[in-house]
Amino acid sequence: MYFPHRRSLVWRYLWILSFLTVIILTLNFFWSSAKLRRSEFSHLRNKASALTEQFIAMRSFIADNHHRINFAASGKFDFKHVTPAEVGKEVSDLFASRTAYLIKQTRLNARNPENFPDAFEREALSKFAQNPELTELYTEYRMNDKQIFRYITPIYLEQSCLACHGEPAGELDVAGFPREGLRGGELAGAISVLIPMGETQLTLADSRNSLLIFSLVLLVTILLGSLVLTARLVIRPLQELANMALQVGKGDLSAKFGKINAYGEVAALVHEFSVMVNTLKDLYQNMERKVNSRTREMEAANLRLQEGQKYLTQLNYKLSENSRLKSEFMATVTHELKTPLTSIVAFCEILLDEIPGPLNGEQKEDLLDIKTSAQQLMILISDILDMAKFEAGALRVEKEKVDLNDVFRVVRRTMSAIAYQNNIRLTVSKSELPLLMGDPERLRQIISNLISNSIKFVKEGGEITVFAEADKEFAAISVADTGEGIPPELMPHIFEKFRQGEESLRRRRGGTGLGLALVKTLVELHDGSVSVKSELGKGTTFTIRIPFVRL
Repeated sequence: MYFPHRRSLVWRYLWILSFLTVIILTLNFFWSSAKLRRSEFSHLRNKASALTEQFIAMRSFIADNHHRINFAASGKFDFKHVTPAEVGKEVSDLFASRTAYLIKQTRLNARNPENFPDAFEREALSKFAQNPELTELYTEYRMNDKQIFRYITPIYLEQSCLACHGEPAGELDVAGFPREGLRGGELAGAISVLIPMGETQLTLADSRNSLLIFSLVLLVTILLGSLVLTARLVIRPLQELANMALQVGKGDLSAKFGKINAYGEVAALVHEFSVMVNTLKDLYQNMERKVNSRTREMEAANLRLQEGQKYLTQLNYKLSENSRLKSEFMATVTHELKTPLTSIVAFCEILLDEIPGPLNGEQKEDLLDIKTSAQQLMILISDILDMAKFEAGALRVEKEKVDLNDVFRVVRRTMSAIAYQNNIRLTVSKSELPLLMGDPERLRQIISNLISNSIKFVKEGGEITVFAEADKEFAAISVADTGEGIPPELMPHIFEKFRQGEESLRRRRGGTGLGLALVKTLVELHDGSVSVKSELGKGTTFTIRIPFVRL
């Protein structure tokens, strides 16, 4: 027989089947037990009902034949104390001596103290009095550590009973007891029956044990039958199919699937697998020929690829060398250009200070133009030089504690003339912020580049405002202008190299397109960030965030 592994599908199937079977058998056990109990309870009720009906019939017979019993043949009254109550008591005692059953006549005001009702009987008599349609009451009851069945049914006063229990009330009847003054049809009392349930409990226990044994046998039979059938019809052929599949997977395509004894869907699966293996044989044979052909083609392509790789390596070396030479050339040219420009700016400042002699208004205006153009050219050259250093990996920032007002003071002195030449008002607000951690020269360069960028796009009479405020652990330095604004489609690209805010023909001033790219690079070297907000026709605000000095 096939025994499944713990992680196999059959093992899970058996566990699920066992679980469902146990649930069903358990439910059936409890349902059948409850049904047997109800049946035995109904049987006890019917038995008790038959006894009480027979007992009541006996009482009725005594009552109906009272004149025949208590009168002599001569017609003279001869009371023999044969009344329904007396006969019932004697019969009840006799019945109790021969059986385990107990029949009791009871009423609230019983003439015989032995017939006084107990708690169950008093409650039943009360319910019978309240509901005349109630014909019986029964329940299980525990008495003297034994389970018993209690049954009680009401007795209503018949016409033959009025001689002893009718009117007038208080008058003595033939037995010497005062009459109760009852009327026909009124509740006279009840017949109570006590039946021991020991036999019933044994029967129920026997039935439950039989049902439990049957359920266990059925469970074992179902599981063993399922295991045997599943192993023979499903698992064994699938296992054989799996072994052959492993054989095929190792490259042996000579497996014979016809030896597998399978039925139904498993047989169809075996057939399809056999067809697949035959197809694989054909494909394998064709593939070997194709592989040999492709191998030769790949070897030739590999040789061509190696030659191309060598050529690309040489070309990459040349490009790297050209890039290095370009960076060195740009650095050299820009450095050489800054020297004469610095002299030009210095001489312009000397002449504007009128140290050599006084100047007229036109001369001052011309010198101011020369100085402004030289300063702008120096900014462009500095941007080119810094970008070349960045590409060469040589751009550095020297961080120290910086008072932002010192940086603003240099920016105001440098950029005011350029803004004035373009008829633009430049406002640099005083800062009340703590010290920053940064490179003062680079911070000046960042803010100057942002102001220079704004000057290009602000019309004459416009305004540029520089201010700073705290933003958590950063100083948020903003350069806001009243210029034309940036189109939304250009916003994602404004910090890219060689990208400019408007088309060349529309721009009023030239530029390299490196200013904003350099701003972003320098800000990130300060462990900060840069952002921009713009609205067409209303202006643009650039904001850089530089960290404060950590305490």
